[in-house]
Amino acid sequence: MRNRWFSLVVAGLMAVAAPAFAGDPKNEDVNRHPGFVDFTALNVFGDQGPEVEVFLDRGLIAMVGSMSKRKDPALSEMLSKLLQIRVQTFAIRDEKRSEIEAKTKEMAKKLESKGWQTFVRVNDKKDGSQTYVYMKPRGNVFEGLVVMNVDPNDDASFVNIVGEIDPEKLGELGEKFNIGDLDSLGSEIRLHHRGHDDGGQKSEKKKE
Repeated sequence: MRNRWFSLVVAGLMAVAAPAFAGDPKNEDVNRHPGFVDFTALNVFGDQGPEVEVFLDRGLIAMVGSMSKRKDPALSEMLSKLLQIRVQTFAIRDEKRSEIEAKTKEMAKKLESKGWQTFVRVNDKKDGSQTYVYMKPRGNVFEGLVVMNVDPNDDASFVNIVGEIDPEKLGELGEKFNIGDLDSLGSEIRLHHRGHDDGGQKSEKKKE
């Protein structure tokens, strides 16, 4: 998942908006939210910083939501329920490749043990890439989204959206923040969600 140009756009917006929301005590509660995932628990990148890092707190998300209220009130309402959006992309060093792949699989199992629903799991045997998509259910809604994508020949990307999520609006969320991958992901999740209601199964693919 590559969001380099997206991060540049958001970074400029954050530079203007972040001071207004700095120190908001509500942000301190996010890491206790059921939809929050701490990727530092992977404990594999050490002092290696991410190539791309996007952090949107509830204040900045709310500001974007308020600007969308007139044109798209439904999307604005969903944004008002989001607490945080984080995107991190790390380059994969040769000596860390196997460990990153193993730790990502370990994180996937940990999420499943904590009640996260697997929506997409792809293991490509040709290039060794892995993609996992999880959502945290609560009744008829979802309160968290996790995407983990590992391309052993390039980079590893991790996305966590915290808050109440409407799968029907994921594509619009991706468009609003220029995260193109969320568009196709939204379609995949909608199909799964409807299939799940009808007794269907999750999407699980192994490319030969």
